[in-house]
Amino acid sequence: MNNGMQEYSMVEATVAPAPPAYVEIRNVSKVYSSKRGTVEALRDVSLTVQPGQFVSVLGPSGCGKSTLLRCIAGLEQPSSGSIRLRGETVLKPMRGMGMVFQKDVLLDWRTILDNVMLSADFRGRPRRECIARAHALLDLFGLNDFDNRYPWELSGGMRMRAAICRALLDEPELLLMDEPFAALDAFTRDDLNLELQKINLKTNSTTIFITHNITEAIFLADKVVVMDRRPGRIALVLDIDLPKPRPLSIRETPQFAQYGTIIRQTFVELGILRNHV
Repeated sequence: MNNGMQEYSMVEATVAPAPPAYVEIRNVSKVYSSKRGTVEALRDVSLTVQPGQFVSVLGPSGCGKSTLLRCIAGLEQPSSGSIRLRGETVLKPMRGMGMVFQKDVLLDWRTILDNVMLSADFRGRPRRECIARAHALLDLFGLNDFDNRYPWELSGGMRMRAAICRALLDEPELLLMDEPFAALDAFTRDDLNLELQKINLKTNSTTIFITHNITEAIFLADKVVVMDRRPGRIALVLDIDLPKPRPLSIRETPQFAQYGTIIRQTFVELGILRNHV
C-alpha cells in the first residue's frame, strides 16, 4: 500500500561494535548532608569517556564539576549511581591514575625534584628507577635547571608545571585535572595549554579536564561537556572535530568560533550567561 510515505528497503548491515568505555559514569548523584540541611551537588549524571580521549568539563562555579572529578578519582563516593574505570567499579583511588588539583599542593620543605618524586617515595619504589623519568619530565616542562630549588622560589606557573610533572611520573593511564591553570596569567596559561597538549599526544592518556574557560576547553578537548548549575547536570556533550596538534592560531578559525558559539548559546539558554547588554 502506498500511503504517501517513502518506502525504504531494509538491508542488514554490519556495524562495528563501539569500543569499551574507559570511564563509565551511570546516573550519578551526590548529596552532602550537614546539621544545616542537605546540598544536592550532582543529579543523574551519565557520561562515557573512551580510551585516550581528552574531555573538558565546563560549568559555572558550584555546579559540581570538582565533586564529579573527586568521585571519578575515588576520593568520594556517589550517593547513587556508579562509576566504572576499565570495567571496575570505583570504590577508592585506583592504580594508573594521576590527579592535578586547583592548587599545586607542593611541599615547601622538599625540592622540586623531590616533589616530583613524591609518589615514588610514597610507594617505596627505588629512586634510581624513577629519577631519570623525573628529570625528563622537568626538562620537558622547562624546569630541569630548577630541580634543586624549593617551591617558594618559583613562580605560580612554574609550580603548576612541577605539579603536572608529579602527576605524570607514574605514567598514568587516566589524568584528572581540576582547573589547574585558573590562577595563572593568560600568557602562562597559553604556554601550559600547548605543553599539556604535547604530553597528551605523546602519552595518549585519557584525560578529564575541569575548566571555566570556554576557549581553553575547546582548544584541548576531543569532547566538551557543559554542566548546568547546581544540582550539576549535563546540558551538552559536544564533539570537537579539529586536527591535532593544534596551534594557538586555530582559535581564530571559523570552526573554532562556531564551537564557542554553541557553548555560549547553551549557557544563555541555561540562564548562566546573558545575551544582551
